[in-house]
Amino acid sequence: MNLHLKVTKKSFKMDHIYELLSEKSKFCHQIECLITSIDRINNDPVVKERLEKLKHSIESCVENCGRVYIYGSRMYGIAKDDSDVDLYFDTGDCFSGKISDDYTRQLQLIDLFVKAANKEFIGLEIITETRIPIVRFTHDSTNFNCDLQFRSGLAVLNSELIKLYLSMDERVRWVVIAVKHWAVSFKLLTDDFSAYSLIWLVLYVMMQHKIVPPITDLWRMHQKHAPIYTEGWDTRICFNYDQLKPKKISKSSLSKLELLRYVFEFYSESNSIRLQKYVLCTVLGEILPKKTFYSTFITKVNAIGNYQCQIEKFKKCETLINTNFGSFNRIELQNPLKLCNNVIPWLSDANMNLFIDLCTKSANSM
Repeated sequence: MNLHLKVTKKSFKMDHIYELLSEKSKFCHQIECLITSIDRINNDPVVKERLEKLKHSIESCVENCGRVYIYGSRMYGIAKDDSDVDLYFDTGDCFSGKISDDYTRQLQLIDLFVKAANKEFIGLEIITETRIPIVRFTHDSTNFNCDLQFRSGLAVLNSELIKLYLSMDERVRWVVIAVKHWAVSFKLLTDDFSAYSLIWLVLYVMMQHKIVPPITDLWRMHQKHAPIYTEGWDTRICFNYDQLKPKKISKSSLSKLELLRYVFEFYSESNSIRLQKYVLCTVLGEILPKKTFYSTFITKVNAIGNYQCQIEKFKKCETLINTNFGSFNRIELQNPLKLCNNVIPWLSDANMNLFIDLCTKSANSM
């Protein structure tokens, strides 16, 4: 009975993958329609007004107490009409990370917000199982589902960085939206496996095909700018990028569909076995052996330039780095700003195996 159910589920997934990807023109049309809808939503002045109203409502809960920032898909322009809104509340001089290591203080601020929240905020739920504690709610007057955190502005800057990468080449945004649509179709995205993690997995493949540059290229472009520290990490690459963005990044003639297939092939079963022995290094755009990741990363960065500001904090995090990148049976990808962190730390073995399985089947269907 159980074996029959497993076979039926596998057959269903395979049928669904084939249905989704086998007719390339139909799939491309779906994604183009989705992009048109996304652009309409993200450029809609009424939606922008609702987002401003949401921010003002949160700020009004605690008078004279800071500023609210929107990050995530609503910032980098791939949000759908029903997408959640990710928010960071800077309660005063905390953007740079003054309370980022104080989990208790973050929970205190969440409790303060919950107690001060008026009837506009429905279904308030404090979630502490995640790396960053959040409060989840629906904002009644705008009908947005929201996740609000108080840690630091690093998530905001990470979103700025993604926004930059998505603007470098129209193919990148198309592939990211296509992969996210694919992931939603198979219910892959959870608190364990976020859209943010998925986007960086895609961007890493784009680096392999020279569609976008690795982080070191952005460091090089920002050398004349003073360091800007967030949680102790140099985040200057997230500022002034409009002036510094290259006019043309890639000379590659690969099509959107070819790049999509390469994403699935990269994380398919045959390649993922090899990948699990390495760290996917976004800074260098290379894979580095997990066994020697700490020392190899420092050696390679020192060899390409004087980037002491960027790796100074990295050198102080050896134990944490060895912990975060110490599993030899899962894919691990370096955070592009907080260099000691793994972008997909909470991805369970079951979800990772499902991701690999779906990538393998999807690559074979294209």
